[in-house]
Amino acid sequence: MNDRVHGDYVIRELPVEREQLARLAKLHHEVLPSRLYATPEKQAKFLDELMNSLSERESLVLAAFDGDVAVAYKLGYRTGNRQECFYSWLGGVHPHHRRKGLARALTRMQHEWAREHGYLYIETHTWGDNPAMMILNLQEGFTAVGSLSAIDRPGARIIMRKLLRES
Repeated sequence: MNDRVHGDYVIRELPVEREQLARLAKLHHEVLPSRLYATPEKQAKFLDELMNSLSERESLVLAAFDGDVAVAYKLGYRTGNRQECFYSWLGGVHPHHRRKGLARALTRMQHEWAREHGYLYIETHTWGDNPAMMILNLQEGFTAVGSLSAIDRPGARIIMRKLLRES
């Protein structure tokens, strides 16, 4: 996938390498307020989780850059044994770079990549208390197909799916 320009930003596909994922793990902790208070040990464990989850299967790592600084990201990977479902796992935009279309641009690039790589559908889970993500997903053609109860916090994760091509 070639780099793409989106306004003042460059969006590029990154290799699944520890150095690259460390930049995105740092951004992840800046994007999600609940992660801001993670200890250095928990942050290191999160980086290990990223490496393990993305390096063990076909995956896609996208990041938007303002100069040399990563300001938005979208991560996903193949689920199951067949190339049928691509799971859109994590993503976010730094608060100072929101409302510039970066989440939508990253989403569309991810879906284009998944379609080109033969996936039938894309799935994501979002918390019911994240209306911005739910609205973006609905606008991009997802439908809610179920929910999962959370055991570690109130609420539910909404399972959303989008058909990428006819089977």
